[in-house]
Amino acid sequence: MRDKDVRILWISGKSYQLGDEIAKHKHKFCQLQFFMSGSEQLTYDGQIIDLKKNHLFIVFEGTSHGYVFLQGSTVLDIKFVVESGLYEIIRPVLECRDFYIDAPMLLMIIQQLHTAATVGGRELGEVRPLLMDSLLKLLLLGLYQERIERQPFSYVEPLFAKTQDNSKIKSMIDYLANHYAEEIKLEDLSKHFHFSESYITRIFRDAIQLTPNQVLQEIRLNRAMSLLRSTNYPVERIAQSVGWSFNYFSRVFKRQKGVTPTDYRNMKQTIVDGLILSKDFDLSLEPTTEKLS
Repeated sequence: MRDKDVRILWISGKSYQLGDEIAKHKHKFCQLQFFMSGSEQLTYDGQIIDLKKNHLFIVFEGTSHGYVFLQGSTVLDIKFVVESGLYEIIRPVLECRDFYIDAPMLLMIIQQLHTAATVGGRELGEVRPLLMDSLLKLLLLGLYQERIERQPFSYVEPLFAKTQDNSKIKSMIDYLANHYAEEIKLEDLSKHFHFSESYITRIFRDAIQLTPNQVLQEIRLNRAMSLLRSTNYPVERIAQSVGWSFNYFSRVFKRQKGVTPTDYRNMKQTIVDGLILSKDFDLSLEPTTEKLS
């Protein structure tokens, strides 16, 4: 018994040692890696990408990749196939490839998959493959939700057409979107992309009239707003999760949005396709019998 949309071909929760290396190769399926601990240097389609704890990376089928471990590491590694219908839905996830995972729900799913890969579960019998397929589907859909809610390019994309440096800036913004919870300086962008700090600042300003720090601030604000809308996490925890202190976060949020984070949270209620999502019981929001009949 297997899931019709996502099917795991192989899964492991293997540990690696410093210097362990996997030569460049390709395969006819997708591969997902999540770092429980440690770090590696991934060579992917000619690019060199550093991955470390809480980073998740998805490798496209048919894409050349190889990696070397920079320290002792524990990695959840899943090789899988996705049916065309779901593939089209989650295409933004697969195209993004690199994620920094901090959402508790996603971390819980990852831990369940890791436990299934390392501990087993023979008592589940034929249900076990279906359970694991379904967990992977939940993870991919959760990543899709995270990606859509962040939309790191949405406020600058119309300006990209004005410059020939589109791909460079998009790569750097994507990097900021996936490392926003970390302490990121202009120096880090310079080292990662091998451009001078002055050059990076200039192409950002020429293309989108913003500095890299302003872009990072917007990404962090968007992420914080998503967490305020969709979770009951304390504001202090949200501030920390996006890389800011509570006091600084409160000041920036009030200055940019005109309300405090708490007031913003209290104002928000989500309605999706006729489904009311609310943490409060409110008789005025009760569905009518006409809608249910």
